[in-house]
Amino acid sequence: MKMSNLQKLPLGLSSFAKIRQEGCLYVDKTEYAYNLITKGYRYFLARPRRFGKSLFVSTLQEILSGEKDLFNNLWIADSDYTWKPHGVIALDFSRLGIKDVDTLINGLLYALSRIARDYELTDPIHPTSPELALSDVVIALHRRFGKVAILIDEYDNPILNLLHEQENAKKIRDSLKYFFAAIKGLDEYVNFVFITGVSSFTRAGLFSGINNLQIITLNDNFSSICGYTDAEIDYYFSSYIQAWADNNKSSYEELRTQIKNWYNGYHFGVNIIPVYNPFSFMHAINIQNFKNFWVQSGTPSFLIEEFKKEYTQQGIAMLSPEKIKTTENILQAFDVGAIPLPALMFQTGYLTITGYDSNNHLYSLGYPNHELKEAFIGLNFKRTPKKFDIEFTSKEINP
Repeated sequence: MKMSNLQKLPLGLSSFAKIRQEGCLYVDKTEYAYNLITKGYRYFLARPRRFGKSLFVSTLQEILSGEKDLFNNLWIADSDYTWKPHGVIALDFSRLGIKDVDTLINGLLYALSRIARDYELTDPIHPTSPELALSDVVIALHRRFGKVAILIDEYDNPILNLLHEQENAKKIRDSLKYFFAAIKGLDEYVNFVFITGVSSFTRAGLFSGINNLQIITLNDNFSSICGYTDAEIDYYFSSYIQAWADNNKSSYEELRTQIKNWYNGYHFGVNIIPVYNPFSFMHAINIQNFKNFWVQSGTPSFLIEEFKKEYTQQGIAMLSPEKIKTTENILQAFDVGAIPLPALMFQTGYLTITGYDSNNHLYSLGYPNHELKEAFIGLNFKRTPKKFDIEFTSKEINP
């Protein structure tokens, strides 16, 4: 079968509505959305960049808005979900142009004003305080719909982009604390909250004001909420893989093994099935070739800056990732000026969980696949001693 005869791949698309309206392939994650909406209230999920977080947030937005027609032939369409519309406040912090506290305030006020206009709310919203503006919009939406959901994507983007300016980053972090604390004061109106990002500033108290926030980053029940499992690859993409194999005059089985070695292997929990990097896998399928798509799409500048503090560019990296052992608290620790090396490498997707010592409560880390091993070696850093090393475990690295 030719690629031109197959369903269009949603390359570069993170809008659920656009994917469905344009007839693109969609890997069904609606059962996860159903379970989140019907069985809980407030959630936080951290995943590496380009791992499908924004698409999942967009999926939640359409479900919560009651857009049932977009979900024909998907899992949730045959469930008992009631489709009662919520008033939805969806904020993508990566699109607000935040460079300092002033632009943070202006960006949030602009986004909330736009949401008010989209819903044609007649009540005025506060012109200078994002916290009061949020309250105004929430209360107005609750008055109309009876239910309100808040979805925040890439919440940490403005902090991560400014890690090289620590004082500025700290001011933005502290300002965000006030904004998230405002959600707590709106508990009686807000029925659902979902927040995503790359990093877990949760340990730094950024979300301390939100009641009953469930951190599902390492929750086994949601380990496959983003990324693709082997079963999903075989169900949705077998025709694409066969077309690739035919063009290369290779066997399906051989190509399937290569794909697995290159892009599978991410574990977001213990004793759970691994997932593929969806960005890299989809691009490989599209051009029918193996490349390091994920890193070529742009290594985060904050990652490079943090590595420069620990390494000098003097040859092949001396770090042995397979020897890193650390705790769950450290894996989810992240704050301005205090980023443990295992947390940095795990949360940015360069390493993944490869094992767990239940006696000592230590996670083992390693490369998820060939793509990431090649990418890390390509960073070309060499170890330099720092007292910082012993902060996460006494046995963490043997350079």
